[in-house]
Amino acid sequence: MQSIRWKLVLTYFIIIVLTLATVGIYIINSIQQHILSQKEMGTLTQANVLSGYISRYQELSDDSIRLIMEQQQLTNNSRMLMLNTEACVTFDSNNGVMQDKYMPTDVILDAIGGKNSVRQITGQDGGLIICAAVPILKDKAVAGVVYYQVAADDVTDFMNNIYATLIMIIVIISILIGIVSFIMSGIITEPIRSLTRKLSDAAENNGDYIIEKTTGGEVGQLIDSFNKMTMQIKEQEGKRQEFVSNASHELKTPLSSIKLISDSLLNAPDAPREMVDEFLTDMNVQVDRLTRIIDKLLTLTKMDNAANVSGMEFSVQDITELCSNIAKALRPLAEQKHIELCYEAPAPIYSKIERDRIWEAIYNILDNSIKYTKEDGKVTLDISKDENNVIIEISDTGIGIAPDEKYKIFDRFYRVDKARARETGGTGLGLSIALTAVELHGGNIQVESEEGVGSTFRIIIPITFK
Repeated sequence: MQSIRWKLVLTYFIIIVLTLATVGIYIINSIQQHILSQKEMGTLTQANVLSGYISRYQELSDDSIRLIMEQQQLTNNSRMLMLNTEACVTFDSNNGVMQDKYMPTDVILDAIGGKNSVRQITGQDGGLIICAAVPILKDKAVAGVVYYQVAADDVTDFMNNIYATLIMIIVIISILIGIVSFIMSGIITEPIRSLTRKLSDAAENNGDYIIEKTTGGEVGQLIDSFNKMTMQIKEQEGKRQEFVSNASHELKTPLSSIKLISDSLLNAPDAPREMVDEFLTDMNVQVDRLTRIIDKLLTLTKMDNAANVSGMEFSVQDITELCSNIAKALRPLAEQKHIELCYEAPAPIYSKIERDRIWEAIYNILDNSIKYTKEDGKVTLDISKDENNVIIEISDTGIGIAPDEKYKIFDRFYRVDKARARETGGTGLGLSIALTAVELHGGNIQVESEEGVGSTFRIIIPITFK
């Protein structure tokens, strides 16, 4: 958690420093460009003034030029040269150092060509110099050039002072930002640190822990999500333990019977043939029951693994034809109990389904209805559709379901009448398989029931499942 705090501090610090440096450099460069632009304008103006004075004289002599220089009062950091049209220096205010020398620079050649020109150059000492060249006009013709330059050391010194001031401001602000960021990051990360401590406590309690919500925002949402996840884990763990317990019990019952029968046979080597056949028949019944339980457990496992319907092969099927085949397969069971199984196939109704899964769902519910309906009862299978759904309705005149048990019948291994279920070979998994299969198709199962009267199961499946 400390690393998060320092990451926040470092992030704030870097962002602020980079922002200040970027803005500061931009402002300083803008100021520098503005000052230099003003300096260039002043230098060019001064050169034009000198050119105007000089152009008034018909004859130029050293004395007249010196007089002009005295009138202009050149400063120590400025210098003026006069050149003829061949770029040869005819006058140098710096004690004639450049007298009679050629200076064919760009700025001077521009002035000889009749254009005012100004440049920034670097002096021999590395300092910045602003130079301007202006033509001297006589009868509208270029008679020479005035070259005027001014050292820009004052600008450089001024900008250096600004840079130093900016660095000092950035350092001070950075220190303040670092302190504020450290304090604010502590305030921001404190709820997270508190949540981490509580999560550690929850881990030590094997996840059996609900965190008290003491803050809002994202951390509060995280606490809500954690508490919801904890409750779901507890619920799933409870279901898992119940499932394992029920599965163990269901598997143990036929195994115990098989063990008992086999021990009886081993302890009675001279048992008559009729007894042996009876024992083997009972053993075969228990093996069949064990096989049914394992098959249904495998079916549930496959459905659980296909909860996101990946790997399932959906295709357009005629559900009326599917129901006809199921009714045909279960009709012998109904006839054996003298139960009237009613089904009249309507016009074909098509939907995109996974055939085996929907077969399991309808078959298990119809099978249950027949098993839990008394002799001479009636079971009805109807199929219809509305605008969006296929509706498969299975009604019976069976024992019915108590109101408080109606929402438990889809739990795995749950049976309304456990004794009767064992007599009929029930596993308590059929309805769970049916509901899982229908939910994989985006549908649901509705139940209406009254004890002693009968039950109605309504399977609703979307017509176009994607």
